[in-house]
Amino acid sequence: MIDERISTTPIAIRLATPADIEQIDHLDSFSASPTRSIHREIEKYFGSVDPSTHEYTLIFLAEIAGNVCGKAELMLPPTEAPQQIGYVKRVIVHPDYRGRGISKPLMRYLIGYAHEERHLTAIDLLVWENNVPAIQLYEELGFSLQHRELYYRLHL
Repeated sequence: MIDERISTTPIAIRLATPADIEQIDHLDSFSASPTRSIHREIEKYFGSVDPSTHEYTLIFLAEIAGNVCGKAELMLPPTEAPQQIGYVKRVIVHPDYRGRGISKPLMRYLIGYAHEERHLTAIDLLVWENNVPAIQLYEELGFSLQHRELYYRLHL
């Protein structure tokens, strides 16, 4: 039986440009991350992030029939960094497109780009432990658990 939610329309994946800022910001509003409300200046995506850890961020957009439906970000290490390890963050698919197989080709494209174009030796990412679909995707793509973190807060 074929899942009707899986898209048969080709998914186009491309690097974002500053012209995509409004669409990127809209996708970010659908993030399931508990930290999604942290304010940030989206224009900084296209410049330096933290030169001590990552040179800048690339944003990959997934489109179906010209509609931006998903995104993933790849933070790149400085070229002089001893270890060329990238960092994936903010992988988001618009709710109207979830369950259609958008994340896997998006992440495969990002991984291929990181390896072939940027010659990264590894990619790290953080995922919330209750985000089971994302964990399954990442493990299917070859990511492996490195360690667990505990997050504490003291309300004042």
